[in-house]
Amino acid sequence: MSELPSAEGALALGILAAVALVLTLAELRRFREGSGTAHGYWAVGLALVVVTLLEEAVFYGGLASVPYLRAYLFLVAVLVGALSLGSVQFWTRPLYRRAYAGYVVAVSGATGIACAFAPVSLSTIVGGVVTGALPLSIVLTSSLVTFPAAVVMVVGSLRDAVRTRVWRRLYVASGVIVISIAGGLYIAAFPISLYFAEFAGVVLLFLGFGVAPRRSAATLGRPAPAGGE
Repeated sequence: MSELPSAEGALALGILAAVALVLTLAELRRFREGSGTAHGYWAVGLALVVVTLLEEAVFYGGLASVPYLRAYLFLVAVLVGALSLGSVQFWTRPLYRRAYAGYVVAVSGATGIACAFAPVSLSTIVGGVVTGALPLSIVLTSSLVTFPAAVVMVVGSLRDAVRTRVWRRLYVASGVIVISIAGGLYIAAFPISLYFAEFAGVVLLFLGFGVAPRRSAATLGRPAPAGGE
């Protein structure tokens, strides 16, 4: 596959970052209006999407450093965990929500340690894309964040859409799923998938957040008082 020239690639990523920023601000506003804690977690996850898109634009410009690369590898995994924490706000049992949140914090910490101390090299960046093999510790710890988070969002979003009959929320579900799975494939040495998925994921999120009607605070991010999972 032919890669984008540096200037065009950086511009495309900048445009995606701008779209993601609009979504971030929209979710933050909904959270501040009391529409549910799910919006708060989604705002954090989307903000990290903005940061990683801008970091990728820097890669295209050939301005990266090793610490910069370490930070990027950490954030591209952690953003998936943040998005999934929004999805678990639909779970009806607080114990399960707290347990999953603890898991995300623990494996994100392990990922941070791996990204900080494992040997990484700028030679893995070719034409603005991280294409080289990454240390096993980064691959394993990042996968422990991204793949379970993707499963959580797939199952949780589908159940929520079926339960509430808000079918256009599936745009949101599809967007976070695409970005999450791509993040996992990126870490697992299929990096080019991330760039296609970021475009598709941001478009789906735009359709979902921009088109889907708002739900009340009673049904979004505030679990029902009784019932099973």
